[in-house]
Amino acid sequence: MWINLRCPRRQWHPGTNCILTPGRHYCLFVVAAGLAVELAKALGEAGVGAAFGVPGGGPNLDLVGALLEIDIDFVLAHAESSAAIMAATHGLITHTPTPVIVTRGPGATSVANGTAQATLDRFPLAVVTDTVPAAQRHRVAHQRIDQRSFFAPITKASATVAADVDAETLVGLLTVPTTWPFGAVHLDYDASGHPDADAHLEVVVAPDTGALSAAISAAVDLVGQAERPVVIVGMEAAATPELAEILVRFGAPVLSTYQAAGLVDTNGSLGAGLFTNGALERPVLDAADLIITVGLDLVEPIPAPWTPAAPVVRLSSVIQLDDYLPATIDVVGPLAETARTVLQPNHRWADGEATALCSQARDHIRHAESSDTFGPVQLVETAIAALPETITTTVDAGAHFLAVMPLWPVSEPFRLLISNGLATMAFAVPAAIGAAIARPGEPVLAFTGDGGMSMTMAELETIARLQLPITVVVFNDATLSLIRIKQTAEHGGDRAVAYQLTDFAEVARASGIDGYVVNSALEFRTVLAQDWDRPRLIDARIDPSSYPALLAATRG
Repeated sequence: MWINLRCPRRQWHPGTNCILTPGRHYCLFVVAAGLAVELAKALGEAGVGAAFGVPGGGPNLDLVGALLEIDIDFVLAHAESSAAIMAATHGLITHTPTPVIVTRGPGATSVANGTAQATLDRFPLAVVTDTVPAAQRHRVAHQRIDQRSFFAPITKASATVAADVDAETLVGLLTVPTTWPFGAVHLDYDASGHPDADAHLEVVVAPDTGALSAAISAAVDLVGQAERPVVIVGMEAAATPELAEILVRFGAPVLSTYQAAGLVDTNGSLGAGLFTNGALERPVLDAADLIITVGLDLVEPIPAPWTPAAPVVRLSSVIQLDDYLPATIDVVGPLAETARTVLQPNHRWADGEATALCSQARDHIRHAESSDTFGPVQLVETAIAALPETITTTVDAGAHFLAVMPLWPVSEPFRLLISNGLATMAFAVPAAIGAAIARPGEPVLAFTGDGGMSMTMAELETIARLQLPITVVVFNDATLSLIRIKQTAEHGGDRAVAYQLTDFAEVARASGIDGYVVNSALEFRTVLAQDWDRPRLIDARIDPSSYPALLAATRG
């Protein structure tokens, strides 16, 4: 069969023994037997423990059956995009290319949002789509679209895999999602085994190690001269666990992106708060005479101008091509190794300064809301007081995350999950399902708005069917509140942003899980105090009046 691989980023490909160049197409001919069986085996060798999807007939079911034969579970979802988010979250937590399995045509197009979420949020994912077989494309137009071209902009690589593929090649393809930057790989599953392109390969020379040594030396000198350096850690750092010890040894204040939260304890002595390139962290950056970014992916900050005056040393394992952040020195190499060399303690920050800066930022959030109002801040602080010792929290896009993210305590990477690079709604509930399956028996808390909940209500049945220990909390004000804040008089008023109030608790009960409506912090606290081991939904009827002040405090 042929594999036709398009790679938008430069990366090593074990199946071809070469480094692939962005934008080029690679096609190679391989021969082996049993596509469903070989793909299932390759997924098993990659450590995959679960698959998700909404299958069609034929090849989809062949693969599901082959997975179940080797004890890889299959989770049936209600929507393809939700299934992809479940799989990608599971993949992030387990560091495996967890697959989402969908049919051709409408299955492929429907999975697009979840695929884009995985790629832009840097979650590992393998998207497996059925396709019109090459042998029939000349006569079959039904459900026939160019799925390879469709997925190319939203994946790291897209390949056509046909019958008789060998396991080594499939394993090579499945390393793509878990090679930084993480993301989705698309496999167009063609059981006919006919080629669809001519073969060509290109080998690219590895980066110059001399340039890396010179950059490290310059960075060491600049860090050694700094008296008040501040570190910004991004998602690549969170995926590099040994960095936690390196940062503790360095001892300077640390700002974390949303997706890096927990690499440094948010309530610990080094945690200075969040970094979004907004207003909330400005006092920390203004106090710095050097900013060191460690594993910061430029998809993570909001698209605001870069205004800090301090010079920037940037550490990453990949070249940052986006002209967003003007780095004085770029060090591109193995992240833990370069950080260990560059981050030598020599600063003059006093003990407790980072904690004080973090407390100051959190006070801005708390002061945005009246203490006698059951608004998003009071809801979040009530939830924090009731948390079990171990929990994973997922957060949807929407105004509510302005209260959740700065206040939420987290001391371990990937315990607080949010769609940041894509910033898509309808993330929190399916991500909670993926997390609950990746961390069996542990409670999961999903924060979502009424808009995101409306998009994923069907997955409440999935939670009920699997009896997952997920608590869904809906910030219910029957409005797209983040969009309402941005409205002017000419933007359509309620017709553009307001819904009829939905009783999500009743929907939950109809779906087979416990449902509660709460109208105060006291009612919310009472419900939260029990049943973290059971699926439930809490419909919190909140006052949204503090959202404009929260946006001003966080973004400016």
